[in-house]
Amino acid sequence: MKKDELLKQRADLMANAKKDIANAKADEAQKKMDEIKKIDEKIEKMNVAEANLKALDDKPAKIDDLAKENKNLGDEIKLGKVDNTIKKANYVDAFAKTMLGKKLTPAENEVFVKENAAFSHSTENTGTLIPDTVVDGIFKIAEEQYPLFADMKGYNVRGTLTINKHDGIVSGDAQWVDESSQADDEQNDFGQLVLKGFELNKVATLTWKMKSMSESDFISFLTQELADRIGVALGVAAHQGNGVKSPKGVEVQLKAEAGTPQVAQYTGNISYKDVTGALAKIHSSYAAKSAIYVNNATLWNQLANITDTNGRPLFIADPTGNTVGQLFGHEVKVDAGVLDGEVLIGDAADTVVKNVNQAMSLAQEDHVKGRSTDYGAYTIVDFGMLTTKGFVLISPKTASTSK
Repeated sequence: MKKDELLKQRADLMANAKKDIANAKADEAQKKMDEIKKIDEKIEKMNVAEANLKALDDKPAKIDDLAKENKNLGDEIKLGKVDNTIKKANYVDAFAKTMLGKKLTPAENEVFVKENAAFSHSTENTGTLIPDTVVDGIFKIAEEQYPLFADMKGYNVRGTLTINKHDGIVSGDAQWVDESSQADDEQNDFGQLVLKGFELNKVATLTWKMKSMSESDFISFLTQELADRIGVALGVAAHQGNGVKSPKGVEVQLKAEAGTPQVAQYTGNISYKDVTGALAKIHSSYAAKSAIYVNNATLWNQLANITDTNGRPLFIADPTGNTVGQLFGHEVKVDAGVLDGEVLIGDAADTVVKNVNQAMSLAQEDHVKGRSTDYGAYTIVDFGMLTTKGFVLISPKTASTSK
């Protein structure tokens, strides 16, 4: 294959790898980056051969000339971006090899030490920093299964995150006054949302026989294994967290409010009026961006069967498959964290905040007798509500709540 063909192939692989990374497809991106490395080796051999030939011809090759030859005419690639991609790829390889007990090359060891230096200096744990592409893949899977967690406004602030919030105006709001009278002085009520973080841990076990797998297979295994459990923990806590050993969930906070003003109860099955009455409880400033979160059973057993006075279903399924559908103009999102029979409606992006207080790391422990290795993932996460007025919970009336 000619050099220009190799360069074109390299550019295509680079573009597709970037798309895979953006879409949290770590395994696919890694395969493409492995192909890029092979192409780079071939190009390097060609360059060396050409340089040697020119030297023999008493025409020393200039570095600038070689750089120009390596430049793809149809798709220019900035060297800075290529270097960054290679460094990330090398850390993924170095991370996987370290976890599998394989020997690192000097270049991989340098990247591994550099990536973990800042992490270990800023934290008290002794774990190894999990590559960003793997973490992105873990959170991506969690967000697909639990859209409420995905819709929260996210931060990555180390330590405690404190956000000031305006709870309301006690007195002195805008008012009409007579010419000779004064308006009341404004008194505001401010509060704080403090996210200190809760520890989240998951251990995945790998037998020594399985540790013979390739680095890319290990990354794929680790991403899926951690996402399955960490994703469940985060997604369920977004709704049902108790605020003691986990962040307090949205539904728990709504039910804990005095008088439960943002909870709408129903008897039997959810009706047309139950939904419209619940929507009326959401503050107008959050109504337009509100989504409907419901588990799969409640969606098809109840919401999909709600009809108008003429018996026509109000739920509109999305024929494109891009979304589940709409109800009263609001997107319906299937979320496994919602309890059976309950429907959560609200604007998560503007009223709920999540923060990763400490980056995800991985520690390992070998067990000689069992010939296995435990890989323990550890992170600190927290989330909370800026206001409850942007949400409403439709919940079945029970014997205890009807008294």
